[in-house]
Amino acid sequence: MRTETQIRQDEFLALVEPLYERLERFCRVMTRNNEEARDVISETLLQAYSVFGSVRNRQAFLSFLFSIASRVHKRRFRQSKFRGTYDESKALMMQDTSPSPEVAADVALLHEAIRQLPEKQREAIILFELLDLPLEEVRRIQGSSLSAVKVRLLRARQRLTAMLRPHFETQDLPFFSCNVAETL
Repeated sequence: MRTETQIRQDEFLALVEPLYERLERFCRVMTRNNEEARDVISETLLQAYSVFGSVRNRQAFLSFLFSIASRVHKRRFRQSKFRGTYDESKALMMQDTSPSPEVAADVALLHEAIRQLPEKQREAIILFELLDLPLEEVRRIQGSSLSAVKVRLLRARQRLTAMLRPHFETQDLPFFSCNVAETL
């Protein structure tokens, strides 16, 4: 006595067997690689079998398989963009673009100090110094006068200098690209 699962498997195989060669050809043409085609076929058949009970039109089973195979191939292709092969010689030739530990520590100190500024000063210093926006653009974004933006920048720089001075031996703090007098 055959179980319901065995009957379902036999029905599925009866539909797949005459179409398998065409499915295989379709997958080989799509992938241009025999191994990749076998993987796509395997995933296609697995997905087709998992939803086989809901297939209404058994005459359209070939297009059903092709649709699944196409989706599987597209998904694998999209995912393959994120995969690559590792080449030791190329890895050794790559230069490290990350900042040195000293610079990373300085940047972390600066970010922490910026977080402690009042909201309007923090916004002004980020827009002007870090995002390099012109004063007029900062004024427009903050919705205030140009002199108010300049005062915020001056006070933000003064606070940052006071907060960061204990961490540096020299008088020059390396964070600001322009002189305070230039912005006033």
